[in-house]
Amino acid sequence: MLVLFSSPRSNGYTKRLLDSFLCGIDNKYEVKIIDCYKLMPQPCTHCCACEKSDLCIFHDLDEYDKLLNEAEILVFASPVYNLSVPSPLKALIDRSQRYFSKRFSLGIKPPIKTHKKAVLLLTCGSNDRSGFEIIEKQLSRMFTILNTELFGKVCMPETDRITDTDQYEKQAFESAKKLTESKL
Repeated sequence: MLVLFSSPRSNGYTKRLLDSFLCGIDNKYEVKIIDCYKLMPQPCTHCCACEKSDLCIFHDLDEYDKLLNEAEILVFASPVYNLSVPSPLKALIDRSQRYFSKRFSLGIKPPIKTHKKAVLLLTCGSNDRSGFEIIEKQLSRMFTILNTELFGKVCMPETDRITDTDQYEKQAFESAKKLTESKL
């Protein structure tokens, strides 16, 4: 399982959702967590190097690429910023251009062989849920190339006002339990 954690707050609402989700996994998967804020991926510069060879001119995502190719589960744990994900995760998503090029320029189908299930764990300060929908739509494009299907999502709105997050944490835990049962 590869977790892409994209919150600048290491103990905020997004982390609460992620912790609840990971408790529900019950050691059924080996979990690798990439903190996008610590990684701070370079943005894609559209240099076109990946259209000529299966590589990226930047090497900051080499470990991510290895883990991504091996993972059976992708977990995106992120707050909503301006109806999208924070910039470190957005840079990582944009760098998936490498896999588009692998498929469409280099003719490698599928560009990632291991089929994956994805889970979204999203938080938002306001009650405007359109950010959740936009993020899901953005990631759906990436999922088609990454041989990935959306398995589940937990969306926690109004984090600027709520204090009781139990229902969302329970949803995250239950989503993980459902995921591990699907593995059997």
